Amino acid sequence: MTKLNICHLSEGIAGHDGQALGIIKTLKDAGFDVKATTIKVEWRIRPLRGVIRFISRKLTKRPNSLSINIISHCYKFIFPEDINVIISSGANLAPLNLALAKKYKLKNIHLSTPRDWDISDFTAYVTSSKVSNSSSNLVPDIIPNLFDPKECEKQGKRFIDENDIQDTQFSLLILGGDGIGYSYQREEWHEIVEKFINFCKSKATVPLFITSRRTPQNVEDYIKNNHNTDMSVLYHNEKTRGKFDHLLFISKYIFVTEDSSTMISEAISSGKKIVSIFPKTINAPNKYKNIIAKYENLGFIERSKIKNIDEFSFLEDADISEVVQRSIKNFQNSLSDRLKD
Repeated sequence: MTKLNICHLSEGIAGHDGQALGIIKTLKDAGFDVKATTIKVEWRIRPLRGVIRFISRKLTKRPNSLSINIISHCYKFIFPEDINVIISSGANLAPLNLALAKKYKLKNIHLSTPRDWDISDFTAYVTSSKVSNSSSNLVPDIIPNLFDPKECEKQGKRFIDENDIQDTQFSLLILGGDGIGYSYQREEWHEIVEKFINFCKSKATVPLFITSRRTPQNVEDYIKNNHNTDMSVLYHNEKTRGKFDHLLFISKYIFVTEDSSTMISEAISSGKKIVSIFPKTINAPNKYKNIIAKYENLGFIERSKIKNIDEFSFLEDADISEVVQRSIKNFQNSLSDRLKD
């Protein structure tokens, strides 16, 4: 078994960290002996971060001993010993990932839209769509995350037994918030919740809720004050992002607001087709629209306007666990091959 001592570079951005940790999970599931260390990375001079970001990116075009040392000094970090793989996510960290890999002759994996750097300077460069003919460019069907059908099933069955809810059916609403060009009006939040409740009544299912850091506090408060949330996972109430693998498994129907590719990818990774809810106001970049279109074309999601939530008819082929597991396995194999080269 190949041992990987991984350094995970982190800015502390939840979405980016989730993807990087998803890569680490992929490597563990592929059979590697993984030891991962996460280190916090910051700009060395924060007030000048715009200038430093520009310089670090431009220097990646010609990585040499001078440029990689300058790039390294653009950041504040403590690099651990005995590392043989570097993993990062988000464009800000790509220059440092590249520089450290060149300096210490390490393998490296990165996830983000490419900028000035050459993708072939990475052992594996993971994107949502093909951006290069380099063999380093890997394009998984599902954005890497910490969820998979088997683990969701394991946690879900345990939760069912512990709570004696074998005969109860559930529907799940996962809420994000404004971001990536998606903007919700106050009345739209109220409509999303009430349309979802109407859907639950029509299907005789118990409503469950998951909120996130970006979910407005007043929306979460509205849910708590008007609905039973004993089994829900509420971010502001718990002051953290709670575990919810089990909720994905026990829910027959899953709705997710469309403003987060991370939330959508996690829900898909449960092995169930989901409904993505979108507001009236969308000004998302093309790269994000392409992710949504990709998931729709693969049959992983169906999209719904807010007004249509309570009328939505789920198809009988909502169980996509075999397809999801096959996609996850294919990515495991592709990533493993890159690390073995």
